[in-house]
Amino acid sequence: MINSSIWGYRALFAGLTFAFMFFALLPFGRSDGSLPAPDIMLGLAFVWVLRRPDYVPVWLLVPLLLLADVLLMRPLGLWTLLVFLSSEYLRRRVDHSEVQTFGAEIALVTMTIIGVFVANHLILLLLLAETAPLLDQALHAGATIVFYPLITILSQWIGVRRLAPGELDSLGTRA
Repeated sequence: MINSSIWGYRALFAGLTFAFMFFALLPFGRSDGSLPAPDIMLGLAFVWVLRRPDYVPVWLLVPLLLLADVLLMRPLGLWTLLVFLSSEYLRRRVDHSEVQTFGAEIALVTMTIIGVFVANHLILLLLLAETAPLLDQALHAGATIVFYPLITILSQWIGVRRLAPGELDSLGTRA
């Protein structure tokens, strides 16, 4: 039997995603010289996928990312595809992450975030689409990387933690 708390965490993930989309849509605007905001949704997805992949199934992650593409007026599906592929890469690394230190996890996620931002920029350049200045995208990626440990701590605080070796997740698989 599937644990009912899994649905609570899935609803919490969706709710947090909707909240961050709402705040991203507010007309605060960036003044010249200010730093771009981090991509909290990307960090949240990576933290939860590495800690508890059963809380963030593909059928939940992809529609939320597509909705974010539509609402934030990004090229439809490109960011979704890149985040989906990178989250699946991280999901496959979960079995190996139980022996990883937090520093190694941050290094893995840093390389993945850089890869997502670089791939997004290169694909948009190849398609001759309008892109943000490279420095702005680098600062955006940097802000996301800097906020990743904070997102991890907050996720740990609300109960999204790594399973201990030998502990079963809510789907009955061994961590």
